Amino acid sequence: MTLLELQEILGQRIKIAVDENMSLEDRKAETELSQTVASLAKQMINNADIVLRTNKLVSEGELQNSAIERMIDGGKQNA
Repeated sequence: MTLLELQEILGQRIKIAVDENMSLEDRKAETELSQTVASLAKQMINNADIVLRTNKLVSEGELQNSAIERMIDGGKQNA
C-alpha cells in the first residue's frame, strides 16, 4: 500500500466518523475500526520516515555498511 492509498483510506474513515446518519452503535463500531486503521497508518508512516532518513544518510555517505542500512535493505545498496 502506498502513502497515497493510505491517505484515501484515512479520508474515508474520517467521513464515516462524522456521518450523523449512522446509529450510535454503528458509529462506535466504526470508531473502533478507525482506531485500528489509524494505529496501522501511524506505523506505516513511521516506517516510511525511517526509510527516507536512511536513504538521505546513505546518499550523504553517513551510513556505509551500518546496521541500520542492513536492516532497511539488507545492504543491497552497496552490493
